[in-house]
Amino acid sequence: MKIKNNIMEIMLLIGVLALLFHSNDPIMHNDSPRYINGSLIDPPIFYTVINIMLSLFGTLKSVIVLQTLFVGFSIAYFTKTMSDIFNLDNLIKILISLFLFLPIIKFYDSILTETLGYAFSLLFVSFVVKLICNFNSQNLFWSTVFVVVLLLLRKQFVFLYPLILILYLGIFILNKSKKTFTWLTICFLSIFLIPSSLISLNNYANLNSSDKKIYQDFDGYGPFYFTYIDSIYISTTKDAKLFENQNVRKTLTKIFEEMNNQRALVKYYDGRGHFGLSFATIRNHSHIQLINLASQENTTVSDLKKKISVTLISANFGKYVKQIFKKFYDTTWLFVFIPFFMLLAGLICFLKNKSHFSLITIFISTFTLGNHSIVYLFGRVQPRYLIYSDFILLVFIFILFSVFLQKKNEI
Repeated sequence: MKIKNNIMEIMLLIGVLALLFHSNDPIMHNDSPRYINGSLIDPPIFYTVINIMLSLFGTLKSVIVLQTLFVGFSIAYFTKTMSDIFNLDNLIKILISLFLFLPIIKFYDSILTETLGYAFSLLFVSFVVKLICNFNSQNLFWSTVFVVVLLLLRKQFVFLYPLILILYLGIFILNKSKKTFTWLTICFLSIFLIPSSLISLNNYANLNSSDKKIYQDFDGYGPFYFTYIDSIYISTTKDAKLFENQNVRKTLTKIFEEMNNQRALVKYYDGRGHFGLSFATIRNHSHIQLINLASQENTTVSDLKKKISVTLISANFGKYVKQIFKKFYDTTWLFVFIPFFMLLAGLICFLKNKSHFSLITIFISTFTLGNHSIVYLFGRVQPRYLIYSDFILLVFIFILFSVFLQKKNEI
C-alpha cells in the first residue's frame, strides 16, 4: 500500500538516477564561464553554489548531481502540493510528474541557471498556492524565501516584483486584518531589500576583479545586450545620423550597410523566423565593430549599447512596439493569449466571489505573462527562458480539466 501511494516519488527517483547514470558530465555553454568565474552582471547565487560544490568535491560533476536531485525533489513536492489541494488521484499525479520531468532531460547536465531556476520556480509556486489556500507564517516565510532565491539566481525574475504586489493584495482581500497587513508588508519589503542588498554587496566585494568585469566589458553583456539587437533590427542607415559623435556614426553606418547586404533588418521581414536569423547576424557583425569603437571612445561595449539602444528606440518607438508584438506572433503567442484570458476569467470570479481558486488562477496566469513579457522586452526568445512558467501553466490547465471532468461525472 505504501508503494502504491508513493509510486510517483519512486518513478521520479528512478528517472533522476537514470539521468545521472546515463551521464553526469557537465556540458559547457557560452554563458557557463560567467557562472563559474563569476560576473558582475549576474546575480551571485549560482556562482556561489558552484564555488561551494567545487570546494567540497573538486569537480563540476557535483553541481550536476546536486541540481538534478534538487529538481527531482521540486517536481515531487509540486505534484504532492497540487494533489493535496485539488484531490488528484495517482494516475493524474504520475502524468503531472512525468510531464514536469521532460524539460530537465535537456538541461539537467548543463552549467546554466535553467535547472535550478526551474526547480525553485516549482517550489515558489507550490508555496504560493499553499499560502493562498492556507494563510500562515510558514507558507508566507517559504514563499518569500523562494522569491528572494529566484531574484538572486536570474535577473529575468525581476517580473516577480509586480507579481508579488498583485498576489499580496489578493491575499489581503481574502484575509483582512492588521496582522495580515503587517506580515505582508514586512515580507514585501524584504523581497525588495534582501536581493538588492546582497547583489550590491557582491558587486562591491568584487569591484576590482578584472576577471569578472571582462565578460561585461568585452561582450557587452548587461541589460541592453538584447535591446541593442532590437534597436538595430528596427532601424535604417539614415538613423546613424542621429548621433553627433562621428566615430559612432561611422561605425553604425558600417553595421547598417552590412545588415542591408545580409537583409537582416525589419524592412526585409519575410515571415516567422526572420528575426531569429537576423539576431545572430547583427550580434556577430556588431561585435568587433563595437569593441573597436569602445577602444576609440575610451568606454565599454555595454555603455555603447545602452547609448545606441536608447537613441534608436526613442527615434523608432512605434517600430519597437510593433517588433515586440511580432515576437509574440513569431514564437509562443499561444502562451500569451491563453493566460491572458485565464487572467480575465480569474479577475471576474475573484471580484464576484473572492475565492481562493480564482486567486490561484490570477497568480499562475500573471506568472506566465510576466515571464513572457520580460523575455520579449529584454531578451532573445528561447524555449529555455520560458520553461519556468509554461510547464506550470500547462499542468495547471490539465488539473483544471481533470477536476472539472471529475465533477461532471459525479452529476
